Amino acid sequence: MRSTRAAAAMLLCLIFSAHVFAQTSNATLGGTVTDASGALIPSVSVSAINVGTGIVTTVFSNEAGAYQFASLQTGTYTVTAELPGFQTQTRNSVALGVSQQVRLNFTLQVGTVAQTVEVSVAADTLIATSSSSVGTVLPEYKVRDLPLGGRNVMNLLGTAGGTGPTEDNFQGNFAGGRLSAVNVTRDGFNVNDGRYNYGALTSTYTTAPVDAEYGRGSGQVQMVTRSGSNQFRGSAFWTNRNSALDASKWFNNFNGAPKDYENRNQFGARLGGPIIKNKTFFFVLVDEQRYMIRQTFVGSVLTPLARQGIFRFFPGADNQNVTQLNPVVDRNGNPVRPSSATGDLQQFSVFNRDPLRPGYDPTGFIEKTLLARMPQPNDYTIGDGLNTAGIRFTRRVKGYDLAGSNGNDTNRDQFNTRIDHNFNAQNKLSFVYTWERGRNMSQQAGIANWPGGYNGVNWKDPRLLNIALVSTLSPTVVNELRVGWKTEAKLSRAPWYVGRPSGFGPEEEKVETGEQAKEAFALLPKYNGIPLQVVTTLFPSNLVDWTAGQGTNRSADSPLFTYGDTLSWSKGVHAFKVGGEMRFGHSISANDSNMTPIARLGAGGPAVTGIDNTAIPGLTGNSQTAARNLLTDLSGSLVSIQEGFDIRTPTDTRTTSTPSSKTRGRSTRT
Repeated sequence: MRSTRAAAAMLLCLIFSAHVFAQTSNATLGGTVTDASGALIPSVSVSAINVGTGIVTTVFSNEAGAYQFASLQTGTYTVTAELPGFQTQTRNSVALGVSQQVRLNFTLQVGTVAQTVEVSVAADTLIATSSSSVGTVLPEYKVRDLPLGGRNVMNLLGTAGGTGPTEDNFQGNFAGGRLSAVNVTRDGFNVNDGRYNYGALTSTYTTAPVDAEYGRGSGQVQMVTRSGSNQFRGSAFWTNRNSALDASKWFNNFNGAPKDYENRNQFGARLGGPIIKNKTFFFVLVDEQRYMIRQTFVGSVLTPLARQGIFRFFPGADNQNVTQLNPVVDRNGNPVRPSSATGDLQQFSVFNRDPLRPGYDPTGFIEKTLLARMPQPNDYTIGDGLNTAGIRFTRRVKGYDLAGSNGNDTNRDQFNTRIDHNFNAQNKLSFVYTWERGRNMSQQAGIANWPGGYNGVNWKDPRLLNIALVSTLSPTVVNELRVGWKTEAKLSRAPWYVGRPSGFGPEEEKVETGEQAKEAFALLPKYNGIPLQVVTTLFPSNLVDWTAGQGTNRSADSPLFTYGDTLSWSKGVHAFKVGGEMRFGHSISANDSNMTPIARLGAGGPAVTGIDNTAIPGLTGNSQTAARNLLTDLSGSLVSIQEGFDIRTPTDTRTTSTPSSKTRGRSTRT
């Protein structure tokens, strides 16, 4: 889900190993305490002070001289070891990354407690001997400061070793496996796509010696949301990429085309600080993006005479546009006699030749709605030139995103917050919530191919909630309880979608219906009050983009509830960890493809009469087909009406028409 996009709010850990870190995203710090002779020292007080929050966590070395902090929040620490009769030793700048297991040993010298030895620890001197994992830890400042065009933190994966493209360069590999096999967690919670496939499910068994808390391949990506500190710190940001500042592409210059237009604005603000000093802290991030491009698009339309039912042709020649071998028009649409023609330009009316199709569609939809809104042609590089041509215009796309993937060229709003509260030295609570909203265009939802048309929309509303409680039950026992919930609602709405009719399905949808959707819905012809999508033959019905496979309504969601607990226990020189995690997830989807009946015009019904080379000498076979298609489109000659519907029970008849069968499952009626 794209809730991981808030790059400035997170720490990122990329791990490549068959052995992986614990499910918790907190770090583990441990080691031994010895004297100058190498003898192990018990009962040494070891304190870890979080530099940002001032929170102090204290443990004691056991009879084997070993100490362990089983669950420390990521950040920079000052670690101190002290015991009466010995000099106090302090290690400064101990940086703990996501899920790191770090070993830090102390050697105490004889002296008084008042004598202190301070040592600054470089990040590369920390020894992670308790794990064989090999990985890269990116601290918060690197995640925040590294330039990212889409502000997608997952794009940082390419900066780590162990990543690269596959042979076909289609999907990258990560730690030797596919990207789809990478386990991604945030604040200790799984945020992988929770969608379940239809049909029988297969199981994959991992034979490598992975920890019980992990699976899903040898590569792991772990992220932690940034926390507040004892000081108020905040910033605002804005970045802009505008084609006005870019050079034009070489091919645009070669073809004399204008420079492509692109405008990307990314802006937001972050603020963190104390609610109660040394006790309660907050962090808030607002991340926004607005993206717009302008595309030169050419849609199909009828020429002025063809709209009146007048078909033009050159005897003995097929109609071809200016890009073809024997064009019948020039670039301005003026007729040009091709060399293969046996006579001059001719024309005839397709009406009043076929008794079944004497004129325009009697409902008035074709003439009064479709043709009335059809723009005049200005491009003769498509169509046949004389009867069909193109409308070239600049199409504005405000955010583009597919329903089943996460793109960077989107319009989105995102809100992230984290609250950390320390009840006392033994109990610490963290709360993380992320909400995002995306409203974008795509071909799946429908994009108008004529000026003044209507566009569909893809909605995405991912949300994530994490709560974790870390409790020190005794000097040697630490417990971490985790509860989480995430949802990844995705919806595609056709341009004419105004909501689900009452009585269809167990839930009644309330949608954000705009005036444009109402206008587009009003354009649809109705049969007994039921709206119909009309699909023509010669030209697409681009008022609301009714071409096949587009303009459908669909939705999907995969809510996931996670409950986990991890218990850490140290005994002597050994550290033990036991825990479990339960995930309750399911997938919900709906696809209204063909639920709104589709009326198809064209050949397939009674044969067209009166349009052939006997009645019209010199009319070639291709021209005969084109002229007949013009007649069937203008006259509204219906081939079929197709409707998809769901039958929930053997007696379910709640469809927009009478079902043709009464069996379980999804059916299509024609």
